Amino acid sequence: MKKYFYLIAALFVAVLSTSCLESGMEELDEYSGCDITNGNVYWRYYGDGNIPASGEQQVKQVYLAASRTQDVENCVYTIRYVLGNIPEAERGNFTESKAVVAVTISTAATIKPIGDAPKLGVPGDWTKDNQYEVTAADGTKKTWTIVVEPYQ
Repeated sequence: MKKYFYLIAALFVAVLSTSCLESGMEELDEYSGCDITNGNVYWRYYGDGNIPASGEQQVKQVYLAASRTQDVENCVYTIRYVLGNIPEAERGNFTESKAVVAVTISTAATIKPIGDAPKLGVPGDWTKDNQYEVTAADGTKKTWTIVVEPYQ
């Protein structure tokens, strides 16, 4: 009796794990966008307190207001920031060599640093222009230069 039960269960699982949709599916286009569409600059610093759960010193992050320009033809994305949101006591510590930059890219695209460009989303050296390769879902690639500078 047990072996009939196992046989029926195996047959049931085999039938449920198959699909009826094998052909006639609509082919969808892959995204071809490989642009940087938005960018932000942040400053991270240690706060005065400790995190209650771990006892580690607080790390605070401040968004720096910025204007942005996107030159799609030359693949240059420029972020011009102001230090207005950084607390007065912390402003003297700000340096572009430890700024955090995060960008938004086209749907379904990927981005990776070229050469010694810093990883995005972590403190890195933005005292120079940095290059990134953005790859669209369809394989199209563009090399973008990200420029971070103070607003003049």
